[in-house]
Amino acid sequence: MNNNSATPLDIRLFPLHGIRLIEASAGTGKTYTIANLYLRLLLGHGPNDNTHQSTAHCQTLSVDQILVVTFTEAATGELRDRIRARIHDARLAFIVNHSPDDFLQALLDDLDRHEERIQLLLAAERQMDEASIFTIHGFCQRMLKQHAFESNTLFSSELLTDESHLLNVSAADFWRRTLYPMNKPLTALARSLWSTPEALLTAIRSWLNRPDLQIISGKLPNSLDTFNKDYIAPSLAIKTLWLNDKDTIRAQLHDSGLKANCKSIKRLDEMEAFIQSDELIPILGKDSWNLYSTTTLQTSLKKNANLPEHHIFSKIDNLINKPISLKNAFQGMILKQALERIKSQLNKLKAVHHQLSFDDLLANLAAALTGAHSSTLAEAIRLQFRVAMIDEFQDTDPQQYAIFSNIYIENQDKSTGLFMIGDPKQAIYAFRGADIFTYIEARRQVTAHYTLGTNWRSSAPMVEAVNSIFSRSSSPFIYKEDIPFHPVNTSESGKQKQLTINGELLPAAQIWLPQSSNKTIGSGEYQAIMSAATAIEINQLLTLADKQQCVLKSSKTTRPLRANDIAVLVRSSRQGQLIRNALAQQGIASVYLSNSDSVFSSQLAKDLLRLLFACLTPTNEITLRSALATPLFSLSASHLDTLNHDAHVWEQTIEEFSHYQKIWFEQGVLPMLRRIIYQRNIAENLLTTEFGERQLTDLLHLGELLAHQEMELHNHHALYRWLSEATSSPNKNSAEQQLHLESENNLVKIVTIHKSKGLEYNVVFLPFICTYHEAKQPLYHDETNNKTTLDLEGHKTSLVQAEKERLAEDLRLLYVALTRSVHCCYLGIAPYKRGGNNEITDLHKTAIGYLLNNGNPINAQEISSLLNQLINDCQSFSVSDPPNDKLPTYQPLVTDKQELTALQFTGKIEYDWWVTSYSSLSKSAIAHSYSSLSDQELETATPDASIEAPGHDLEVQQESKHTSAQPQSREDEFSLFYFPKGARPGTFLHTLFERVDFAISYDETLDNFVRKELLKEGYEEHWQPALCQMLHSCLQTPLDGDSLCLGQIPKHQRKIEMEFYIPINKLRASKLNNLIASHDPLSKQAGMLDFHQVQGMLKGFIDLTFEYQGKWYILDYKSNWLGASKEFYTRENMAQAMISHRYDLQYLLYSLALHRLLKQRIPNYNYGHHFGGVIYLFLRGVTLNDPKRHGIYDHRPEQILIEKLDDLFSGTPDNQAS
Repeated sequence: MNNNSATPLDIRLFPLHGIRLIEASAGTGKTYTIANLYLRLLLGHGPNDNTHQSTAHCQTLSVDQILVVTFTEAATGELRDRIRARIHDARLAFIVNHSPDDFLQALLDDLDRHEERIQLLLAAERQMDEASIFTIHGFCQRMLKQHAFESNTLFSSELLTDESHLLNVSAADFWRRTLYPMNKPLTALARSLWSTPEALLTAIRSWLNRPDLQIISGKLPNSLDTFNKDYIAPSLAIKTLWLNDKDTIRAQLHDSGLKANCKSIKRLDEMEAFIQSDELIPILGKDSWNLYSTTTLQTSLKKNANLPEHHIFSKIDNLINKPISLKNAFQGMILKQALERIKSQLNKLKAVHHQLSFDDLLANLAAALTGAHSSTLAEAIRLQFRVAMIDEFQDTDPQQYAIFSNIYIENQDKSTGLFMIGDPKQAIYAFRGADIFTYIEARRQVTAHYTLGTNWRSSAPMVEAVNSIFSRSSSPFIYKEDIPFHPVNTSESGKQKQLTINGELLPAAQIWLPQSSNKTIGSGEYQAIMSAATAIEINQLLTLADKQQCVLKSSKTTRPLRANDIAVLVRSSRQGQLIRNALAQQGIASVYLSNSDSVFSSQLAKDLLRLLFACLTPTNEITLRSALATPLFSLSASHLDTLNHDAHVWEQTIEEFSHYQKIWFEQGVLPMLRRIIYQRNIAENLLTTEFGERQLTDLLHLGELLAHQEMELHNHHALYRWLSEATSSPNKNSAEQQLHLESENNLVKIVTIHKSKGLEYNVVFLPFICTYHEAKQPLYHDETNNKTTLDLEGHKTSLVQAEKERLAEDLRLLYVALTRSVHCCYLGIAPYKRGGNNEITDLHKTAIGYLLNNGNPINAQEISSLLNQLINDCQSFSVSDPPNDKLPTYQPLVTDKQELTALQFTGKIEYDWWVTSYSSLSKSAIAHSYSSLSDQELETATPDASIEAPGHDLEVQQESKHTSAQPQSREDEFSLFYFPKGARPGTFLHTLFERVDFAISYDETLDNFVRKELLKEGYEEHWQPALCQMLHSCLQTPLDGDSLCLGQIPKHQRKIEMEFYIPINKLRASKLNNLIASHDPLSKQAGMLDFHQVQGMLKGFIDLTFEYQGKWYILDYKSNWLGASKEFYTRENMAQAMISHRYDLQYLLYSLALHRLLKQRIPNYNYGHHFGGVIYLFLRGVTLNDPKRHGIYDHRPEQILIEKLDDLFSGTPDNQAS
């Protein structure tokens, strides 16, 4: 069949079954079409077509039987909203039995039983949140979970949203194992190619997730030994021979008749220096060994002269005539090994942690659909989803296509349908793994092709301009038979869209061509001309618009052009910055919408780090001055100098930052930052600077991230460390780290072409349309076997094919860019050439140049005539010089604003509701207990650090005053009994248990883990043995005296730092005292709680919650110091510490929280059967093989006590009355 033949899609008569391909050109209503097809499937609509065949599906479908798959979360949200709105419109039409919408009216005319249809649509509208509209990864994840047996999927697998950390670990492991053992010359060669493991990972990262990747590497050395034999040994032999015969070789070169100014003579000293070095490859300017090949020497000879006769030159010939050079062979060998081993190590790490990445979801489902249960699985999915619509199908890849092919195409029948909807002309995401050749393969397999032929977005002149420029070439997208260009029609509404200046219609496609020179211009000059021209033109347009002289017209509205109607499309953030700077010089505000950088990579993040450190240590002169010197405070040099010489001002500053610290410790980091911003006028100061709005947005964004992280860390120093690590290793792949949009005001938009896809703008600028990036990687599609191929041998033909595919994608990018415009598009064209300065341009390597001259080279003088031909063919084009007028700085039109006043609140605020904690409830009792303790008792009652923030815990303050025991020997000095005490050390011990792998071996792995944590927290390394022993003892000691060991609890059966909230209904201390003293042995001996009536929520975090043999346990780590040997950590002494610090109240509250959770989650929950109890580990006292179980305090509260506590906190009348 002719692949270019396609049927114009009639949405009313489109068959709702079978395998069908819909090609939707830009602006032709793809989403509208999907929504209407969805509506027809819901209603069971399907009149006979022209051949009297029914177009209906065999049954009416519900929302959970229609699968819609797209590629982003944003797209799924848009599709869901559009489909829901279409269902709603249809339901209203059926209610009134009429619609101005032609399609809905056709449905009314074709269908009977309208009341039944109304109920069906109402049910669908209500169920839309449960509709099967997924991303491709979301679909795969659901299928793997729902069909776990057929797909051989673990139920406990965790979805890993970001593989970056594991990839970095795997790359570092490969670097260490492969490059470290190399000798110095090879290590130097490796580092000249990749400076770090991260650089090596970057080189291969885009290849890792290509399961179909075919690698050409047969001629590469397969090991370092082979490389040494084939390359290093010959190279060293040449160096040795040259070194031994240096004088002879030099004499022969000088006497052989070589031209005196030839490079072989001029570079001789450099060559001899190389011979005596450790280097493997001579670097002689742009040349290498080739300067001394017989071919090069022959071309440098004087007339009738003879070549030097020394046999070293034939050895050099042998070395450089190898199929692959030494450098390329080494590079290819390492890249191949890295690709295989890093991928293998990554998969091992994910398997150990039961993790799956997004790509694993696809791979696993694709494998399952070709595995032992493939037919059962495919049939189950077909029965679940009778029809599937794949949106943006041009962005598919071999794995994705294989999934839907195995489900639907391999098992076709009239009860199912697969509709693939996309536009190959907009396939621009190869860098993400999308594969246009997979689309082409699918297109060839599917016989039923349809097209959408009317553009509903753009004006008639704009549609005409796009049709004209892409019709100039016989193969506008290079792959003529597989990606044809079909001109589209203009809609009736498009014919009424106009952009006018002083009543005259602007040309739809305005081309700028510098007329001043017939010679080529370089990249810098080209971008400078076009960025300035863009800013000047936008200034002119907005100035005219403010005077009501630049006007947008449509069938519905007429209004002046606004700044947010304008978009400048670029290829990179660097180009975007050029435009931002040019616009700023014209006084025009703009916003860059494609910034995917991490907020932690900004200078402001580093300044904020200094500020946090100053607030943590306000009396530290260096840190405080460092913070004040940052741009955040905008202090002048004289003001900073005043701090050096005015003691009073300096004392005031210390006092100010001490107050900030107090706010942080009492209220949190975000209230502190807001106070600083207000006190120091930081927002006002930032907004007076260029791009200040960007900086203020980043500051608030960082504050939000800090506040969120603060809830997880519960420690101020840990929060500072977290920010320090985040700024040193920002992750641009993390969604929460990506820069927020600084403003949604009326601003000119700057956006990359990739990010602009699917969007529309009234006026578009393409100032840098002549820039391009030639293919550097020999990655291409092998047409002989239809596979993506990576040629690590570096054949020139591979790069030629890769370059062809690069140009083809650039043509598709140009199509996307041009079709974003509704009214008008500006294109910056010039006699562009990279390097050199002659008449032949590089335009034929660009998409626009390819279209202008059908891919043939273009002379600088030819450009004007080619553009004139374009104008003659289509009146929608115009050509002019780029504007370079000196205009006044743009001043936005100021309109009178309505004076706003705040409303007065007249409601009533309840002040008796707040969030409290165990610490708050127990504080008065702890203080009461301490007042009755002697100094000696206080010495053995050092509290745990996790209860209160540092500096706000009475017991922590007591610790430094009363703990005075001294080690008896050098060995004792570094035992855990003498590990530092207090808030920070206690938090550190907790952190070890949060981060350690419970299954870790007591070997070098544990040593390395502890050493790293000590270094990170600033503790001396000599504590390592004691801490390793502590971890090993706590993880391997049977906590129940029998078999319950933490080291044997798998990750999926434990939860670290489980957060909970317990609602409190008017809780009084007296009632709580009476209840717990009546049923708990420790509470009976403890002091009385004394707090005001509490109503609200009780918040807490449980150190560790785990399940063992069907029972659930609470475990709390305690760093309390009870004495200088394990004998102090008896059950009696631990009980006394528990009483002193009211840990009895803590474990009762934790038990209540877990009791409520289990009651909700476990069917037929029974406290006696499911609740295991609480375990308190006094870390300094736990030792292995200890029959007396020192350091382990366990208890199981009475069931009746927990149930009565439940009633008391709920405010149950019976309990309140008691």
